[in-house]
Amino acid sequence: MTSHETNQRPRPLWALGLLAVLAAAVVAVAGTFMAVLGADIGCVGGSGSVQAAPTKTAKQEIAPWKLKLYRAAAKRFDIDWTFLASIGYQECGNGACPEINPSGCGGAMQIAVVRGSACSPDPSVPTLWERYGVDADGDGKASITSPADSIFTGARILRPVMGAPRTGGSYAAYREAACNYYGACADGLTSYADEVMARAVQYGFRGAGSPEPSDPAGARPAPSGNGQCGTSQSPSGGLGGAKRVNGPAELKSLPADITPGTPEACDSRIIADVIYLARRFGQVVTDCFGLGHTPDGEHPLGAAIDAAPKDGNWANTMRLARAVGWKPSCASSGSRPVCADPPFRFVGYNGYPNHGDPAHCVPCSGGPHIHISWQTSASPGMPENASRYSYIPATWIEVLAGPGSGGGSGKGKRG
Repeated sequence: MTSHETNQRPRPLWALGLLAVLAAAVVAVAGTFMAVLGADIGCVGGSGSVQAAPTKTAKQEIAPWKLKLYRAAAKRFDIDWTFLASIGYQECGNGACPEINPSGCGGAMQIAVVRGSACSPDPSVPTLWERYGVDADGDGKASITSPADSIFTGARILRPVMGAPRTGGSYAAYREAACNYYGACADGLTSYADEVMARAVQYGFRGAGSPEPSDPAGARPAPSGNGQCGTSQSPSGGLGGAKRVNGPAELKSLPADITPGTPEACDSRIIADVIYLARRFGQVVTDCFGLGHTPDGEHPLGAAIDAAPKDGNWANTMRLARAVGWKPSCASSGSRPVCADPPFRFVGYNGYPNHGDPAHCVPCSGGPHIHISWQTSASPGMPENASRYSYIPATWIEVLAGPGSGGGSGKGKRG
């Protein structure tokens, strides 16, 4: 496998623009899709071929929400999900790629998005993203920054443009599609196609002509039902997935029943989420917008809460923690993607210093509580991140796409 840094270098992707021209008349799939993050996923592709069950390696390398996206996109466009996921890993690893890299490609599948760039050299020709972009999360816009949109668009491109076969196709045919996706089978630094296919086999690819997996134990189907379609846990513990919203952006007070005492205010875009979580899990919010916290975190954005159980029952707070993605195994980091499911970026609870229930937060300078941060355009690691000493709202915030239905009065807009 190549490193994440290697995958981000300028690459011979001029062929993608040429292939887009050749495929101009191919396929007219409707752009608006289902809200896939909360959707169920079947085992059978469009051609009737059975999709492979996720292997132990796949479950270890791919976050559950992302695995679900790969499988849903593969089912929709009748392509082997293991191949799609391996392309995604080759392009971006387990991390988040830059929105648009210097070559003019961007998103989770590194698709050509900038005209006149190395990825799409002819400025007069629409990019692959312009031609094939899919609104997979149902927010009304195909956005390169949306993992769902990017993965579904990648699957859509691979079938008609890059020549990937239908589900059940051969190893050789899928390898050729990997060559087309990269613009070459290999270069001086990486054997792109061979690495993609080796990983796909490790994830469970078994098309005709496939070699044996390099790690036979890891290539066995994951136990305990993990190989069954539709059983993967959806993002946010079944809370309904995530969407990205822009506005309206302002501070808005929370209802008195969940903020007894001093009224608390949050960014208006997460108000619906906060109310839903507090009432569903029996919590009171002790802090939201506040300047007495880390200045480059989410509290100064009004996009984080501190909470504790309304009736003193910390079992309810544990239910909340698990619902938003917290697990004991990753509690020391608390960070997405392993310990916070979208739309959340960070969960501070048992195992994270100065956070947790009374039995685990010892010492506990701020008192026992759970901290939950929403992902924003100004969160740590994002382009707008900076210390804030007054309320300066983030351009966008990810919110629940399901029961919480956050985002103020306007419909969400990705990117």
